[in-house]
Amino acid sequence: MNSDNNEIHAEELQKKMQQKLDTLEQKYSQISTEMKKLQDDKSDLKNSIKTMNDRFEHVNKNVEDILAKLDNISENNRGLDDDAEGEKTDFSARKAIFSPLRKLTVGAVGSVLAVIDKTAELACGAKEGFEDIVAEAQYQRKRKRKVSMDEA
Repeated sequence: MNSDNNEIHAEELQKKMQQKLDTLEQKYSQISTEMKKLQDDKSDLKNSIKTMNDRFEHVNKNVEDILAKLDNISENNRGLDDDAEGEKTDFSARKAIFSPLRKLTVGAVGSVLAVIDKTAELACGAKEGFEDIVAEAQYQRKRKRKVSMDEA
């Protein structure tokens, strides 16, 4: 009778362990999927940053061209009219050009920061999930040892 109870108890323990192992496999699969998604997001992020960098270089070149043209206009204005009125026109033209460029730059930098924040958030979530799996596995291992010590 006692050996039958031991066999039943061992079978129950084996079923519980199998269920826990299945749960761990599911969680591992989820973490693996999340890690793959993070790697894809990282690749997309690199491509987005490269594209943004290329666009910034293009904008920078355009700004340099505009500044050169403004300098030429300024020199022409000085040659025609050396009074303060010409300098005010030059200043307002620069202000009119730089105001939209500043807004564009602030918006682009804000977008980059948003992408970085989202990536960090996803990485933290994946790390947290992995830490949960490790902690659960450690707990189950300790519990299994305790059960086996209690049986011995």
